[in-house]
Amino acid sequence: MITPPASGRNDGWDMDQLHRDEITVAMNWVIRTCQQIVRERSHKTFWAPAGTTDSTPTPEQLMQTAREDVLDKLQRIIDGAQCVMKDIEHQRAQPKT
Repeated sequence: MITPPASGRNDGWDMDQLHRDEITVAMNWVIRTCQQIVRERSHKTFWAPAGTTDSTPTPEQLMQTAREDVLDKLQRIIDGAQCVMKDIEHQRAQPKT
């Protein structure tokens, strides 16, 4: 997380800029993860599960690899971004000093 300037100055604008920066970093993290998944796991318009050599994997195999390759990874990234947002909301709800 980015911290305010050492001077302790908080005229509102500095905190707004800090929060904009934190939100941008968190959202870039989500977008880059999506791009990485597309680069590594897509073939034309189809998702390609990792490590499948069978041309007709079972639905169970597809579900397992979908979770491992995409859903669980994205969920961790989204949870991290949500934590950033909640922290910012908490900070902005504090009385101004």
